[in-house]
Amino acid sequence: MSSFKSKNNFNSVTRISSDKVVLFLNDLRELLDKHNAKLYTTNCEVYMNNLGFIGLLEDNIETVEIIDGIDTFSSNNNKE
Repeated sequence: MSSFKSKNNFNSVTRISSDKVVLFLNDLRELLDKHNAKLYTTNCEVYMNNLGFIGLLEDNIETVEIIDGIDTFSSNNNKE
């Protein structure tokens, strides 16, 4: 995620940030599925404490994604 890159700790910050974002997306996908809900929106910005702006939220029915212009983070699709 471009806003969290630094020369000294790029790998650890990116991994921790990615883990938090993917966990959030998995929980959100599960919640939407539990309530048979869908998100329809344009430019839904997502911010997280200590991380700031994460990206734009997209609901692709089977996955929920956050896109920041460089990276795309997706929920895991465990449906079979």
